[in-house]
Amino acid sequence: MGLFDYMQMRYSIIQLLICSGIILFLSSCKNITSEEDSVLITRNYCTEIGRFDMLFYEDEISGYYVLLPKQSLGAIWGEIEDLVMNGRWIDEDGQGDIIITFNADFTYFTTTYRNDEEPDKWYEDSWHGHIRPDQSQQFIVGDKTYQCE
Repeated sequence: MGLFDYMQMRYSIIQLLICSGIILFLSSCKNITSEEDSVLITRNYCTEIGRFDMLFYEDEISGYYVLLPKQSLGAIWGEIEDLVMNGRWIDEDGQGDIIITFNADFTYFTTTYRNDEEPDKWYEDSWHGHIRPDQSQQFIVGDKTYQCE
């Protein structure tokens, strides 16, 4: 990855964090015309390759993940309908489309994604996350070991 690609990725992650901050700010404001208040939900997951924190606001999700093997960050953003988020991802490996499918109580997810450089090649059910149960650095559920830090 060249310096330009690295800077573009960092810029995109900074944009995502700014947008997440805006979502957080907006969620703290009262909507005078609505009887229902929108709620911002933060969920901390662990995956096979590191921590994954997500913000849920109305039908939008944004978040960041840590790629422990590479000691780098990545980000996602998108819209959720029912239990499925369709969106985008970016990290040092590139960027592309991502589909995150959650279970009914949002304690587990699986992903399918593709890189823009290989638009016909989808990686299906290849990355999994589980809600972080405590402050341990890793835990096992079924046949998967989830890394948190």
